[in-house]
Amino acid sequence: MTPRWPYKRSNALTLAGEAGTVRVYGGLKMTLIRTLICLAALGLLTLTASGVRAAQGGFSGGTFSCLEFTNGLGDKAAGRIQSSIARLWVQGYLTGYYKGKDTLAFTEDPAEMLAVDELFVQKCKEVPAAPILTVALQVLAPQALKLPQIAAGDFKPATYTCGQHLDAKNGPASKANAADLAEMWAFAFIQGFKNVASPDVEIKPEFRDALVGALNKACSGNNRDKLFLDQSAQVAQRVKIAP
Repeated sequence: MTPRWPYKRSNALTLAGEAGTVRVYGGLKMTLIRTLICLAALGLLTLTASGVRAAQGGFSGGTFSCLEFTNGLGDKAAGRIQSSIARLWVQGYLTGYYKGKDTLAFTEDPAEMLAVDELFVQKCKEVPAAPILTVALQVLAPQALKLPQIAAGDFKPATYTCGQHLDAKNGPASKANAADLAEMWAFAFIQGFKNVASPDVEIKPEFRDALVGALNKACSGNNRDKLFLDQSAQVAQRVKIAP
């Protein structure tokens, strides 16, 4: 299958809640080449907190190309941090997509975990100009792959709780770094979840802070024992993409 693009970028989002619906962003309607990302957050343990934040800054699943991803592979590659962030982004995206399809499954099998990453690298090399979002959505997601149980460091989406996340955000630098990675994963999760029903729309990175803020709020109070993954799905369900 040859991936195709571009898709439409979101013009505006609304986030439904108990008190009504809040418009979190509005702007001009745009079209753009799509981008997603690849799997298995290899090497993320070596990133510093400042490195993670700098790499995440304007990171977009709709603009990061397969060529940029493959050029960043390798321990000494100049784009290694961006490619590592891309791997985590893709895992979050696929988790959200499969959660939306009710087909989510995690695995600890090394061969199954490696197979996802190898497939993504292979397909990206075949279409270097394609955004990685396009490859992940159109090539990886339809195959219902089993995802690595560990996304990055100690972050296990199947067991990671809201309480663990909120404590990490307020903890030492190493913990706060891990929380930043989990929030990047969550933003990608929401993108994947929404692409089940709206496969031609990308959520712009400008929405990230509003969506992550809503997620952290959903995790607070009496929800500390709930899974971060489940609360991410709850927020994703509340997101409405305006034309």
